[in-house]
Amino acid sequence: MADHNLENNLRKDLGLVSALSLVVGMVLGAGAFMKPPAVLEATGDYNYALLAWIIGGVFSICGGLTLCELGVMFPRTGGMLVYLEKIYGPKVSHLYGWMITVIFAPSLVGALVGYFSSVFCLLFSINDTYRMAVSAGVLGFIAFINAIGVREAGYLQTIATVCKLIPILLLAIFGLWKGNGQVVLFTASGQGIESYAPFAVAILATLFAYDGWAQVASVAGEIHNPSKVLPKAIILGIVFLVIVYACINIALFKIFPVQEMVSLGHDASAVASQRMFGHFGGNLVAVGIMVSILGGINGYVMTLSRTIFSMGERGTIIGARYLSSIDDDSRSPVNAIIVLIVFSFLYSTLLDADRLSEISMFAIWVFYLLTFIGVMIARKKYPNEPRSYKVIGYPIIPIIAMLGAIYVIYGMLVYQTINGIASIVMTLIGLPLYYYYHGKNKNKNLSLGEMKKYKVKIRYTIAVSAIIIVALLIIYGYMTIN
Repeated sequence: MADHNLENNLRKDLGLVSALSLVVGMVLGAGAFMKPPAVLEATGDYNYALLAWIIGGVFSICGGLTLCELGVMFPRTGGMLVYLEKIYGPKVSHLYGWMITVIFAPSLVGALVGYFSSVFCLLFSINDTYRMAVSAGVLGFIAFINAIGVREAGYLQTIATVCKLIPILLLAIFGLWKGNGQVVLFTASGQGIESYAPFAVAILATLFAYDGWAQVASVAGEIHNPSKVLPKAIILGIVFLVIVYACINIALFKIFPVQEMVSLGHDASAVASQRMFGHFGGNLVAVGIMVSILGGINGYVMTLSRTIFSMGERGTIIGARYLSSIDDDSRSPVNAIIVLIVFSFLYSTLLDADRLSEISMFAIWVFYLLTFIGVMIARKKYPNEPRSYKVIGYPIIPIIAMLGAIYVIYGMLVYQTINGIASIVMTLIGLPLYYYYHGKNKNKNLSLGEMKKYKVKIRYTIAVSAIIIVALLIIYGYMTIN
């Protein structure tokens, strides 16, 4: 277990403010604008919608507190890929990486692209027929930026992080202040709509807005005094987010009746901003919402493409040589980025953004459940392993996290049985692939992870290809309308 001692070589420079900023920065984003109507539709009532947001926050707090124990035990690049391999072995770790590649990453990015194109078309009064062209355009732009280099992608992420705070503050503050509706909370309002979805589906929808807390575990080994800082950062960070999300929801409740808010769907936040600030001011807020979503797309493409690249390096996935190569010019895993972009576009054209977000959350929470259980297994498997942080309230907190995961998994399987089973089947397909490539590559010296130099810079190839695809989709949209 020598590799576990790598923790001693990491600089422990992250304090409470840095850790708190990381929690809020990773989590706060598109879900704040896009998910309130979906949660309200699943619950059918203001009160239950707010309750779903609170319970989703509690599950996320317990999950974050639990997962971080593994983070300080195995402080290596790779996060959950490493945790699952150490606890369950390479097969389960492979299934996680395969799930990220074929389900979670393209579903999550595809959902964000769907939300972006929805707001974009509303803002510029563009017919929905052109949504595919908008989706291809934004994905092409993100691929181009990431193909230039990680530094440029990081600049975009910084700009988006600053910009996303503006529409969130405006919606929350002015919605509560200027909203004309009378919202009756904590009593029977009589304004609800009939819903046939289990309450777990509403919680699953909120988990999309809270997703990102797991990334904190990846840097747990670099936090100073983690036994004190980690619990404070996770609890205070997510409690702050619960308050922000509650304020945004109440603000929207004061602007829209239940039925109208549900019918507006993804566009509710943009329409609310137009009603509060007029057409021009509302459009500026809508631009801020789009920049926030753009930052989410860029952030997930940056991080999840590295997991796909890591799977390619292991040699147990289709196209391993292609996925594991690095562009010599940008020093980025451009091929992994391209594959993620292509699949995200395909997914966004096949399914609604809300369905994609639910599928992505269902798939990832199955593996979150395994890591929560893994904390208890690790206590027995590695009893002498130094832990600078242990889960507070053990075993109650891990048990709450497990029960929360089981509850949302159950809700998905009951309400969207086909999508839930399809996600499980797609994940399990990775198992025969693992055995096939593991046997094929046995005793072979694989030349994976190569640096590739292209005659034409790959960024220009991506840019030209994106422009051609967008142009073709615009022509297709025009022909469909006429």
